[in-house]
Amino acid sequence: MRWLLFLCIVFSLTAQAKTELTILVGLDKPPYIDLNDSSGYELDLLRLLSKKMGYDAVFLHVPNARIKDLMLAGRGDIATLQRPDPEQKQLFYSQPYIRYQNVAASLSSKSLQLRSLEQLQPYSVVAFHNARILLGPEYQQLVPLVLNYQEVANQSQQLQMLLLERCDVVVMDRNIFYYYAKLAGHSMQPFDLAPVFQPSLYRAAFKNAQLRKKFDKALAEVQQEPIFTQLQLKYFSEVNQELELPQPE
Repeated sequence: MRWLLFLCIVFSLTAQAKTELTILVGLDKPPYIDLNDSSGYELDLLRLLSKKMGYDAVFLHVPNARIKDLMLAGRGDIATLQRPDPEQKQLFYSQPYIRYQNVAASLSSKSLQLRSLEQLQPYSVVAFHNARILLGPEYQQLVPLVLNYQEVANQSQQLQMLLLERCDVVVMDRNIFYYYAKLAGHSMQPFDLAPVFQPSLYRAAFKNAQLRKKFDKALAEVQQEPIFTQLQLKYFSEVNQELELPQPE
């Protein structure tokens, strides 16, 4: 009888554990992730997708560079902000679920009229941390040619440096730039945002192929619902999450 009770308890705990998904996500990065109240576009979207999959989302916040390693070590069910790695056979990648559009932002009064990466060379540029790694080989090759180049971890600092004319250009995601500009009480009128970068589409990674399939199904459904647009308007004040449509299996 005791063994039967023990097995029932174990089964109950196992069933309970399966109602939650541990999702490895990055650190504070509003409007995508706001650790002050666990809000933001990415967190709300992941909660919505998890709910559609039949789970509750539990977030484990870690530096982006550690997400994949922790996933491989078994610390999470979903790794966010991933690009497919054909050499990584242990992971299954979802369809793109989030889009970043990095821009070269400058003061309108400077009239820099930036249209290509090469035009950044004669200017003082402040980019986000690890930009030279994340923005592709063309940008990486450009960095040594830029007159004055630095990267900072605090992205609100980028806007302040631009406003104080301590640099000519800041490289950052369009939505993050809007967030900090609005927070500082600025409209977009004083700024030129040049889309000299290709959009960055990120996927989620899984060690379980069935879980990946559920995620893609939930993502396809959400993209067809009003909530997908509503989330973008709530956090970005515009609709700019154009993703590749999930492919039917």
